[in-house]
Amino acid sequence: MKATTSDELTIKKATFSDRQQVGGAVKAYTYPGYALRGRLAGQRIRKQFKTYSEALTEKNRLEIEAADRDGAIHAVATRLSDAQVRAAELAFDRLGAHTLADVIDWFLTNYRPPLVSTSIETATAEFMRDRENEVSMPVIVDYRKVVRVHVAAFSGCQVDTISTAELETVMGTWGQSNKSWNNIRTYLHAFFAFCAHASRRWVTVNPVKAIKIYEIARGIPDIVNAETVAKLLTFLETYSGPPRSSRKAGYLVPYFALTTFAGIRPSVRDGEIRKMHQFRDKDRLLDLAVGVIRITPEIAKTNDLRQITIQPNLAAWSKCYPISDFPLIVPNMMDHVGIIRKKFGLTDDVLRHTFISMHLAKFKSLGAAALEAGNSEAVIKKHYFNLVTAADAEKFWGIVPKAALTRLN
Repeated sequence: MKATTSDELTIKKATFSDRQQVGGAVKAYTYPGYALRGRLAGQRIRKQFKTYSEALTEKNRLEIEAADRDGAIHAVATRLSDAQVRAAELAFDRLGAHTLADVIDWFLTNYRPPLVSTSIETATAEFMRDRENEVSMPVIVDYRKVVRVHVAAFSGCQVDTISTAELETVMGTWGQSNKSWNNIRTYLHAFFAFCAHASRRWVTVNPVKAIKIYEIARGIPDIVNAETVAKLLTFLETYSGPPRSSRKAGYLVPYFALTTFAGIRPSVRDGEIRKMHQFRDKDRLLDLAVGVIRITPEIAKTNDLRQITIQPNLAAWSKCYPISDFPLIVPNMMDHVGIIRKKFGLTDDVLRHTFISMHLAKFKSLGAAALEAGNSEAVIKKHYFNLVTAADAEKFWGIVPKAALTRLN
């Protein structure tokens, strides 16, 4: 504790001298000790002590007396330790205008202790077992990577003790892009939401909610023209795979037709096209009789049901290359798709972007494009409006298989 004045007392090691009469003679000698020096409340203090403890006791006594005179410190009898007293003083400083009673009332009203204190090892094991029944294997691989790092970082900790700041610190060690940061945040949010579920209550608050989500800047999306799409699908009709492949000619047509003319999210690992392939009753999804594709909540990225109108050209592709005979996904699909993308210079989402742009140019409806693509109208208007001509859109929606052209002729 310090006095309220600018005066200050210090304790320093010192060597003192004294005299002592021995017999009839006076002898001088020295001894080590501690000097208490300084000014306090306008008075000069010069005292010396044999031990540091004695000096400190006197320093505290003098400072308390000075503070008492100023009204800043009051000597009280308390059961609190020195550390607890300091913590109480800091707490009152932080409270400001709020009373301690206000804070205690809020805490007692809102605090919900976890029903079961659970280690991160146990919680993550349960979480991964649950995820394995809900998502595709590629997503499971990503979950495992994230979980492994965080289990190592918080080894032995109870999940209800892990704070937002600690999670952000560990996330910062990945050295990833803003998009990857958002992805990792999504995985961690799912984990703590699982822990907070009413059937478990391993945590009462999801600490990931307070972690920043980065806004990912998006420029003008890549698209391709109708001529490129026509060349792509014409090539696919006769393509049977890389050398030494025994695939049926046209085996990749359903994948590319649906991602191009229906805007299905194309990720082979965990996109909507992968989930459609894994869906048992595919006739319920691709309903040629009614003329719609139903993207159910368990398939949609947005977890919402949406319907996509099957345009006449997509109906022709679907009839010539039915997914009952031409599976949407084949073994090593990423390699097969990668070969085609490289050959035609396609980025991952370019065909979906093309679908949205061609849809707007042909049908002139932001609302319809947004509903079928699974985006908001604001996103569609901002990124896809006026990217292609009406003439190119007419060509795009007129691209049909050779077999259908033969019948038309």
